Amino acid sequence: MKLLYTFLILLVVTSCKNERATTTSSTTTAPRVVTSTADYDSYLDLDDSNYIAALRADIDSLESLVAVNSTGVLDLGRLASKLNEMYDLKANVKDLNRAVEMREAVVANMYVNPAGSKRTLAQSYIKQHRFKKADSLMRSFATGKLSAESQMVYFDIAMELGDYTRARKMLDSLTNSNDYNYLIRAAKWNDHIGDLSATIRLMETAKDLADKSGSPALQLWNNSNIADYYGHDGQIQKSYDHYLKTLKQDPSNTYALKGISWIVYSHEKNPEEALRILNKIKERHPLPDYDLAIAEIKEYQNDIENAEKLKNTFLTEVAKPAYGAMYNTYKIEQLLGGDVAQKKEALVIALNEVKNRSTPETQSLLSYAMLKNGNKEHALKNQEMYVIDKTFEPVAQLHSLEILMYNDKKKEALIYTSDLSGASYELGPVTMKNYFELISNI
Repeated sequence: MKLLYTFLILLVVTSCKNERATTTSSTTTAPRVVTSTADYDSYLDLDDSNYIAALRADIDSLESLVAVNSTGVLDLGRLASKLNEMYDLKANVKDLNRAVEMREAVVANMYVNPAGSKRTLAQSYIKQHRFKKADSLMRSFATGKLSAESQMVYFDIAMELGDYTRARKMLDSLTNSNDYNYLIRAAKWNDHIGDLSATIRLMETAKDLADKSGSPALQLWNNSNIADYYGHDGQIQKSYDHYLKTLKQDPSNTYALKGISWIVYSHEKNPEEALRILNKIKERHPLPDYDLAIAEIKEYQNDIENAEKLKNTFLTEVAKPAYGAMYNTYKIEQLLGGDVAQKKEALVIALNEVKNRSTPETQSLLSYAMLKNGNKEHALKNQEMYVIDKTFEPVAQLHSLEILMYNDKKKEALIYTSDLSGASYELGPVTMKNYFELISNI
């Protein structure tokens, strides 16, 4: 999910394989400031209480109708949509789980052309990180010649499960440079194989199509996601501009505000302002992972006591059954920084997460959990089998470097230093501080 930096000797480095950002910094040159509080302050103080009250009233009204008639697919579908919107706005996981229950009820009572409702339910399962459940549902009806819509959902599920052969097959069968939904999935594929420049080209083409379509939903999704990719590529000004475009379209968009907070923190090294942004958005949209983002910055400020309190608050919250597997990767990362019992717990969760979806990233977490639990040989074997040369994500590369070092393979570990140094913005100040301490031993 990961963040980190302090004052380091800095350098000019060019990322390799994955084309991650070229980063230039030094102890004497301050980073260029791209943000301005005047651009986003009004969005931080947004009062959406009236809209939320109206939305809750709609939900209560539909709940009353569904209580009387539990088979009416129109009311069930409307209730599911309203609950999903409420979750996106207020982050109460109970709303998400109730929305999924309503989607399941729609599927159970839809007897004419049920494919669309099943695809929607599968996408809801993805949101809950129930990837195998989504796959099973799609397999239950998507047989023979698949519609383009079904192939796209299949692609999404295959990528989450780490079934890249099937994902590529689905993508190849959809090839259409004039289709927005194809382009954003082709971009995701290219990001997976480490071709960030191709990813951005595809996203820019998709953005042109979204703008021409006039669809606010497509424009909103594209602006927020291309902002992320620009950030990974070191194009910080473009990243910031597209987060602002997202907010102009959707003033309540906390995802964009969180993206801006990362620019302020990781690029501009302004932890106080980043904390102000995060605390503001956490008030109206209390997702558990905001505690981790705030803890990261507290650690950067050497406020270790409060950083630990926030991490523990996060772990207590996401241990609730309502969250299921939604925060497993975050939990693993945090527990591995704890005591012996917590590290053992992290290993158990990592094993379960790999059973849920075996991707290079989840396998890397498992390898790292093995390492932190004192089994460096198994960690190396797992990393070599499932991770090395199979992903270009900086966190996985960092795990590879550390595992190789602990197995006395320092020459092989050195391969990752250029890419990781170039990923300083993406990884963040605290992680980069730890990284430079680690490579000083090579």
